[in-house]
Amino acid sequence: MTPPLTRREFLAAAAATAANPFVLSGCDSARAPLPDPQDSEIDHVVVVMMENRSFDHFLGWVPGADGIQDGLTFIDRKGQAQSTRDLAPNFQSCDSADPEHSFEAARTHFNNGRMDGFLLTQAAGDQFPIGYYGADSLPFYKGCADHWTICDRYFSGFMGPTTPNRIYMHAGQTDRISNTVDLSTLPTVWDRMLAAGQTVAHYYTDVSYLTFWGDQYKAISHKYTLDSFADDIARNGLANLTYIDNVGNVLNAALALSMDDHPYADIRNGQSFLNHIYEVLRAHPQWQRTLLIINYDEWGGFYDHVTPPLAPISEAEAALGNDGRLGFRVPCVLIGPRARRGYVEHTQFDPNSILNFLAWRFGFEPLGARADSNNLALALDFDSPARRDAPAFNVPDGRFGGVCLPTSLLGNSQSPLPLPIGQLPLPPLPIRLPQLPPIPGFDIPLPGLMPSAEEEAARRQLYHDHDLNLIRALGQRFGF
Repeated sequence: MTPPLTRREFLAAAAATAANPFVLSGCDSARAPLPDPQDSEIDHVVVVMMENRSFDHFLGWVPGADGIQDGLTFIDRKGQAQSTRDLAPNFQSCDSADPEHSFEAARTHFNNGRMDGFLLTQAAGDQFPIGYYGADSLPFYKGCADHWTICDRYFSGFMGPTTPNRIYMHAGQTDRISNTVDLSTLPTVWDRMLAAGQTVAHYYTDVSYLTFWGDQYKAISHKYTLDSFADDIARNGLANLTYIDNVGNVLNAALALSMDDHPYADIRNGQSFLNHIYEVLRAHPQWQRTLLIINYDEWGGFYDHVTPPLAPISEAEAALGNDGRLGFRVPCVLIGPRARRGYVEHTQFDPNSILNFLAWRFGFEPLGARADSNNLALALDFDSPARRDAPAFNVPDGRFGGVCLPTSLLGNSQSPLPLPIGQLPLPPLPIRLPQLPPIPGFDIPLPGLMPSAEEEAARRQLYHDHDLNLIRALGQRFGF
């Protein structure tokens, strides 16, 4: 349950509404100044990045949040109006195409701020991008909405695909606007933390985005499994900064067996993944001085109704074609003794807000051109005594779903194949998926014909697998 507004919050909201009833204030100026960082009682920060879901799509149901689920309509490629709908109990949507989420598709979805183009990059009849999930489909987030802080103005760093956004999370800027595998020379949060004498650890479930810096960070990187993270921190304690990059597993794109929430993963496995991390941390002796931050790399092509604002960029980013538009809203959750309970935070944040929080807490120079992005510390409660209690949530273990293959190969199957997948994540398997050439009518539409939903699903699944294989190859080159 969201608590009633305090007098301070009510007065701030009333003042913002009086100034402009159509604008939600980005920051509560009535808040007390931040404490000295050394007095924050936060010594350990864990950042978990998931994949490809928007705020309205996943968290539009949260009480008190600026979210919309039921009742919106969007025009499809045939000019017909389609309505948003609850996707449950379909937790994988194998019968749909992975929503388009390229740089170009994002501008179509954005449509000069009208936020109405989400079906225009999807085959007619495929309404996956405007589907949503409610609270009962997302038990971990349901518990978080009741007991922790949901940020409903958290935007991804770049209006485009995965790789530039994940580079933003490490570097506070990007050196590309598409999913390429060129090496990066950008300074990172890892450089800053180590120079400040802090301890760090990076975990990856399958592909490591630190491979974009070659072998520079190999010593701090670890493969994440359900047990390795718990064993590591039980033995060595928590680092001052830990990142968990959850991207796929060896069979993610081809068979949809990941726990990262990227279509066609079963979203119940993502909830189990997050709950496992939460369970490990809340039982750890250093929990009392820990902050867990959950966010997503980008919107994945799913609808959202809030227009992303512009943010500063460097000259180098502008030369790439980065227009400075933040990406669409994505879920962001704050968990820990300093997080407000049952609270929705309306302050505007982006990945640099996390990096600026780390710079504030651990004493280093902010990264990138967004040193003025709101410090995430603004969402935390430093006025009250830290609350150490952390309730358990009723989240089933992740053994859900089945194999999704391109639907055109399965006669338009409407559900995943009921193959047992056992305990996730799967161990590495000696399988190398072939890099197939483009096949007209399969992953490239035949000239003059609009692709069917089946053709779109197959094409996008192959492209996603191709991107992951390139990063796997990069990781193998540098020993990840």
